[in-house]
Amino acid sequence: MSKRWTWLTGVAASMIGAGCDAPEAGECVCSDEAVSVRETQVNGTRLNGTRLNGTRLNGTRLNGTRLNGPDGSADYIEIERIKLRKETYDVATSWLVGSNLHVKTTTDEVFSGTQLDSTRIKFDLLEDGTARKKTIKILDVEPLSPGSDVLLYDLALRVDQKEWEPLCVDNAGEPTQAILLADVWDASTGDRLIPTADGLTFACRDAALAKCVEWGYKPWDPELRDHHQACTRLVRADYCGDGVSHTAHGTLVHVLDQVGVQTIDPDRQFVVEAEWGPDGAVCLNSANMRLGAQQLGCNIPACGGDFASGGLIQSGKIVVGP
Repeated sequence: MSKRWTWLTGVAASMIGAGCDAPEAGECVCSDEAVSVRETQVNGTRLNGTRLNGTRLNGTRLNGTRLNGPDGSADYIEIERIKLRKETYDVATSWLVGSNLHVKTTTDEVFSGTQLDSTRIKFDLLEDGTARKKTIKILDVEPLSPGSDVLLYDLALRVDQKEWEPLCVDNAGEPTQAILLADVWDASTGDRLIPTADGLTFACRDAALAKCVEWGYKPWDPELRDHHQACTRLVRADYCGDGVSHTAHGTLVHVLDQVGVQTIDPDRQFVVEAEWGPDGAVCLNSANMRLGAQQLGCNIPACGGDFASGGLIQSGKIVVGP
């Protein structure tokens, strides 16, 4: 039986941004002379609003390059086969449902989710014009929480016949898991690129792409797709939407939206920093920037009433809290 190839284009983006938390809605505009503080309200039933930010867009070790199919001009991945426990299968096609990887073999068997525990995925990688043999080992697959449709993949990578190494590492250099996303991001600008049918990103935890999924902004949900992209800008304090981060890893910020995903944290007081859209901050109170006022390469108007800017998510600088 002839083998068909699956081409998965994507970015192993290595710039997952600092995941700054979005500010609370309805913060007043503050002057340089005084900071106006508002008590947080009672928290809702969803995730509450206090989050740690980071500085990276992604943390994967697939070189941070775009991985394109045979018709692309850049590097690409060609999946050859999978080894599931003791059986090896040629791959006919593969796809994502949310963050759940599905693989169909040439014998019409379909494996997905936790069925892919202990699987090895072999592929060719054209890298700077040189073909490399690489293997990803799925060590474990588990849901983010019981019943969640967000799956966490514990992955190891081997290049040629070298030693296995973690595919993803966190900000401290420790192994961490990945969430698979059917989108591609530009590693230099942070832009989400035009969707393709076979796009794939290994979004490493502790970095912006995965962090925003864990905060509740699932890019496969049409109603939250732009919220996810706005969140990646917020996390990294990418005010101008040019890929430049203006924060430090681990900075605490408050996050709020109008769709009930992130709600007010009752244990902290904050001042509104900015409101965010997919292309960066749509308004900014420079006196409330999380690391203090900074010189930016763009002009952003000050924020008025809560979400009057048209932003999707609001970030707040924590001023009182545990």
